[in-house]
Amino acid sequence: TAAHSITLALATLGWVTLPPRVVEPLIAASIVYVGLENIFRRDLERRWMLTFAFGLAHGFGFASALRDLGIGSGGAGVALPLVSFNLGVELGQIAIALLVLPLVWQLRRHPSFVARWVPACSVLVAAAGGFWLIERVLL
Repeated sequence: TAAHSITLALATLGWVTLPPRVVEPLIAASIVYVGLENIFRRDLERRWMLTFAFGLAHGFGFASALRDLGIGSGGAGVALPLVSFNLGVELGQIAIALLVLPLVWQLRRHPSFVARWVPACSVLVAAAGGFWLIERVLL
């Protein structure tokens, strides 16, 4: 949340930019990584650092979406649309968490869920990210 807010603001204001041909594959690669890490669980203690780094990349992606909508161009005010967009993203994340986390919390108590469904869903996440990565790099 903090990381994508930082790069969202910096990129929307035009202070820092990365081309979409770099940002989009990086976002897709982050999705692949998270799916695979969730299966292999290597370095949970440092996960927050990767989460922050991936959040920076996702902020550039959000900024690209705002630019596509014309925010920050033509001398129009940036502050209100930027804050509104960021609040919308945050409220969306909170709404999803409030809906999904209680269910997942209950399901995690069942060994079969953890043993079967977590890896299966993680493979699907990694596969979707892999598809998007190939699509953004090769096509």
